Amino acid sequence: MSTDLERILEVHEGWYEANIGLVADRMLQYFPKGDGYHQFNLNGHTYHGVLDKHRLWVNAAKIGLSITAIKDTVGPDIQVFGDVALLTAEGTADVLSPGQENAVTTPFRTTEFFRRDDGEGGQDWRIWHMHVSVQDPQMPKHGTE
Repeated sequence: MSTDLERILEVHEGWYEANIGLVADRMLQYFPKGDGYHQFNLNGHTYHGVLDKHRLWVNAAKIGLSITAIKDTVGPDIQVFGDVALLTAEGTADVLSPGQENAVTTPFRTTEFFRRDDGEGGQDWRIWHMHVSVQDPQMPKHGTE
């Protein structure tokens, strides 16, 4: 049996793998069933419920948007507090936009909030909230440097 840290890492890594090619049906298993999931997305929009996010992926794929690679570059750092956990990481995603021949590497930061609840009362870790933001490597770390 997996430890909590191992299972949370499996969910995080599986979620990343589902991003490759925006496999909408595959990503569903990493989020709770129902409307409990909430995300502040890298695209600037907020998503409520996993089916809202699923609709985004289906439509993005229809217009030719895809992710060709995604990985953590710093972390992930995982902290478990009973039946909730927090994962933070920095990473890069290679994003292929419609009409482009080559993917553009996009650095990002992610915060993932996990609960040991599948949305139907089952005791399996799922991502219940996520906040993703662009990481700007040119922004000075301490302001005016």
